[in-house]
Amino acid sequence: MDKIVKIRNLFFGYDEKMVLEDINLDIHRGDYLGIVGPNGSAKSTLLKSILGLLKPQRGSIEIFGRSIKDFKEWGRIGYVSQKATSFNSSFPATVEEVVSANLFPKIGLFKSIKKEHKERVFETLKVVGMENYRRRLIGNLSGGQQQKVFIAKTLISEPEIIFLDEPTVGIDVESQGEFYDLLERFNKDMNITIVMVSHDIGVITEKVSRIACMGDKKLLVHNKCCRVPFSEALTRFYGDRMNMLVHRH
Repeated sequence: MDKIVKIRNLFFGYDEKMVLEDINLDIHRGDYLGIVGPNGSAKSTLLKSILGLLKPQRGSIEIFGRSIKDFKEWGRIGYVSQKATSFNSSFPATVEEVVSANLFPKIGLFKSIKKEHKERVFETLKVVGMENYRRRLIGNLSGGQQQKVFIAKTLISEPEIIFLDEPTVGIDVESQGEFYDLLERFNKDMNITIVMVSHDIGVITEKVSRIACMGDKKLLVHNKCCRVPFSEALTRFYGDRMNMLVHRH
C-alpha cells in the first residue's frame, strides 16, 4: 500500500523536556486515522512535526516519498487547526472570499478572481453543503457552519491528505454528526486520506479505520477491528478508571 507519511525514530522536546520518544508511524493512502490520548500527550505536536511547523531533535519524516526537509508540494496537504474557527468574527469577509483565499497561491496574490474560480468555489462549497451561504459573512455563521467553510477552504486546494486537530471543539452535537459524516464521505468517495486528532474517543473509534494511541511519550497504532489490544492501550495511556462511552450522533 502506498505510504504518504513515513515517520521513523522521531524524538521531540520543548527545551530539555522530551514529549515524544522513538515514534514510528506509517500513514497509507486511503487511511482514516484517528489520534487519541490524554491532554499533554503531544498529539498536536506530532501533527505539527509532520507538517514541518516544528523541527524534531532526532528521527526522520518522509512525505510522499521525500524527506520533509526537501518537500515543497504543500498544496497536496490540507490542515485544519484547533483554532480554525477562532478568528475576529467582525472581520468583513464572506464565505466565498474565505474559501477563495486558498486559490491565490496558484492564481497570484494581486490577480482578480475570475468566473472559473468562482465556479470552483461554488462547487467546493456544494460538496460541504454551504453553497447557499457563499455571500454570508463568515462571522454570522454558527460554529458548525464555519467549520464546514474551513473544510471547503482546505478542499479547494485538492489535497490528497487532510490533517485535522480537534476539529469539533466548540461545535454543537448535531453539527458534529454532520461533520463526521462529511469526513467519512471524503475518505470513502473521494479517496482523501484523513488524519484527525480528537478527544472524542467514543465517536472516533466508530468512524476511523485505524487508531493511534498516544501517551507516556509513545505511540501505538491499532486497526479498528483489534478491540482487545486497543482497550489495553487506552487503559495504559488513560489509566484504570477510564470508562469509554460510545455515543452515535
